Amino acid sequence: MFLPGIIPPNENEHPRLWMLVQNGRVLFSEKDSALAGEDEAEQLPFTGAEHFIGTLDGNLVWTAGIADETKPVDGWSFYDLFSVHGMTSEETWMAAGRAVQVIEWERTNRFCGRCGIANELVTGERALRCPQCHLLRFPQLSPAIITLVHRDDEVLLARSHRFPEGLYSALAGFVEPGETVEGALIREVKEEVGLQVKNLEYQSSQPWPFPNSLMLGFFAEYESGDIVLEEAEIAAADWFPVKALPNIPGSISIANRLITSWVARYNKS
Repeated sequence: MFLPGIIPPNENEHPRLWMLVQNGRVLFSEKDSALAGEDEAEQLPFTGAEHFIGTLDGNLVWTAGIADETKPVDGWSFYDLFSVHGMTSEETWMAAGRAVQVIEWERTNRFCGRCGIANELVTGERALRCPQCHLLRFPQLSPAIITLVHRDDEVLLARSHRFPEGLYSALAGFVEPGETVEGALIREVKEEVGLQVKNLEYQSSQPWPFPNSLMLGFFAEYESGDIVLEEAEIAAADWFPVKALPNIPGSISIANRLITSWVARYNKS
């Protein structure tokens, strides 16, 4: 189990593991996909501070950045997050995504955006503070909704221009400043496919570290309208029978969870 954290417990009671990050990739053993320990961490120079990110199966997990030009220890390699999902547990992947986001936040906020002075880490919270003007910088988090619209025995799926041919997914979009999550959902569905929806039902969430989204998954019932595509973003959209779905995203994505859970619910009804 991965339990996110900011302040580490007594280190003498737990082994320390490292998620060492280089250009968005995390160091793992080539042999058994194990995390780096103190021996590996001591051989690689850090580019910044050490950050505690939580406990994984009772082990303290820390992260630090590694310079792009640094070669990994023999028998170890840096893996991107898509690869990590296929070679480790879901909990380890969640921790790796957290590590990558924390290191990217540190890397891109070394200096104050208001006065240019070097930022300092704040003790006891995940924040950087300018020692001169006291501006705080927290890790960037971009909330986004992802919505499976349903109608009788059909669901609405769409594909963007960047999707592989034949792949369809649920509708998604970012929450705008000053907007509720529910308002964003209604707006995105209307903008992307021209439909009105009702009876919004929260399903689940997923941190999506590409680069820093928090996906909020919903079911929504079709209310009215005909499909009209926002062609700049949507290449195609259509209603698909629950029993005859097209190719959908893999298990790494909350879109898969939304679609498969709705199918399971429909089949039980």
